[in-house]
Amino acid sequence: MSGCGSAPAAVNQPQANTEEKPAVGNNYPVLKDDIADVDIDLVKGGTMKIKDYRGKVVLLNLWATWCGPCREEMPHLIELKKKYGDNGFEVIGLNVGFQDTDEPEPIDDIQAFAKKMRLNYELARIQPDVTKKLQKIAQISAVPESFLVDREGRLRGVFVGGGPNVISKLKTTVDRVMAE
Repeated sequence: MSGCGSAPAAVNQPQANTEEKPAVGNNYPVLKDDIADVDIDLVKGGTMKIKDYRGKVVLLNLWATWCGPCREEMPHLIELKKKYGDNGFEVIGLNVGFQDTDEPEPIDDIQAFAKKMRLNYELARIQPDVTKKLQKIAQISAVPESFLVDREGRLRGVFVGGGPNVISKLKTTVDRVMAE
């Protein structure tokens, strides 16, 4: 995985092109079972599967404690969770582990980081093979990366980087999908 950074544009179409206005429609692919049906270790203990969240709008966020742009986008993820959490919206922070290795970050470190950042959303440690599958969708290997999944399990947006333009497009797309 390359280092964290802020990519210039968000990816909001199934074919991975970029647009000023995020598109919302029914031509989006369902997240594949090799991603949606994998057990993912929750930081609080236990496991979850992405498919368990069908019926909700879910933002899957690849991040790491060592990633500066990840830290910069976290207040916006907290804000989205506060805004829509009671209306079937979930944010799941998927920690990718240490940079340039397949080693996971220690749970204690993640919990301490989450407390310091006052994160109000679910955290998990994602396996390297699942990270690679998600990053293949985005066509780039970096963090932060976010994947918006609608209530039917369809992928509705991919957002690479944590810069202001990406955050703006992410919020706009979440607003539109939540309004459906």
